[in-house]
Amino acid sequence: MTQLFDPDGNCVPVTVLQAGPCTVLQVKVTDVAELPEEHRTASSNQGKKRGATARPRRADGYYALQLGFAEKRVKSASKSEKGHVAKAGATPKSIVREIRFGQLPEAKQGDEIGAGIFKDVARVDVTGTSKGRGFAGTIKRWNFSRQSSSHGNSKSHRRPGGIGRQYSTAKGVPKGKKMSGHYGVDRRTVQNLKVVKVDEERNLIFIKGAIPGHRQSFVMIRESVKAR
Repeated sequence: MTQLFDPDGNCVPVTVLQAGPCTVLQVKVTDVAELPEEHRTASSNQGKKRGATARPRRADGYYALQLGFAEKRVKSASKSEKGHVAKAGATPKSIVREIRFGQLPEAKQGDEIGAGIFKDVARVDVTGTSKGRGFAGTIKRWNFSRQSSSHGNSKSHRRPGGIGRQYSTAKGVPKGKKMSGHYGVDRRTVQNLKVVKVDEERNLIFIKGAIPGHRQSFVMIRESVKAR
């Protein structure tokens, strides 16, 4: 995180995100006829070397773009990964995600998508994995209030208190009961974050506020579905 100053001189706290370049590894379609002629077969380079016949590619049943981000060591990639990204003229990627569309997207296999697609977007939703905090008590995990420090309270200041049930006590603790336990490492989405600045040259997006996750973590950025 850092800060920027708007034209009025106000200090705006922002989070800097690197949004790209993301390579389009595959285009998912409902009808194979919507793909270019060279992408309508599913044979690999290895199959061609062995003289295997090219089989027609099947339709996926929905529209989507499969994007790859962050380079992966070639020696750590499997043969299937290498063959898949080779069709897009790319190298193996560490992060591969799909973005669904309601209609055939304009991007083609092998294209690169950068932060420029957000230049006309005012607000975004950011999805990431929250920080891991290990085993936590109810005060830290669920924001419970502590008990009294005096008036006969002995070594129970931060304990959760009774969890007794008024029905079916033989069934144990009810599901969803707020108790001590593992805290963090959950998929979380922060909505309606304001886009303050977009640096297309460096593929950077400056958004107002904080996002889930630690530094150098990977997140998904989408145009806000509840833009105000």
